[in-house]
Amino acid sequence: SFPTRRSSDLRRVIQNIKCEKLYSCLNELSEDERRLIFAIYFENKTENEVACFLHNTQQNINKKKRRILCKLNKLLKLQ
Repeated sequence: SFPTRRSSDLRRVIQNIKCEKLYSCLNELSEDERRLIFAIYFENKTENEVACFLHNTQQNINKKKRRILCKLNKLLKLQ
C-alpha cells in the first residue's frame, strides 16, 4: 500500500492515453500539416529551417503552425 506508487502508475496511464489521443489527432491532419508539425516539434527544426526547406517564409510557416495547432486543439477536445 504505497500511495506514491499507485499515483505514479495512474500518471503513467493518463500520459499514455494523452499520447494515444495526440497521435490519433495527428493522423487526421493532412500530410503537409503533419510534416510541418513533426519537423518543428519532433525533429526540433526551427521555423526558419522549415521555411528554407519548403521554400517559404518564416512568417508563413508560423501562421501555418498556429493554424494547425488550433486544429489539433479542436480535434483533441472532440476525443
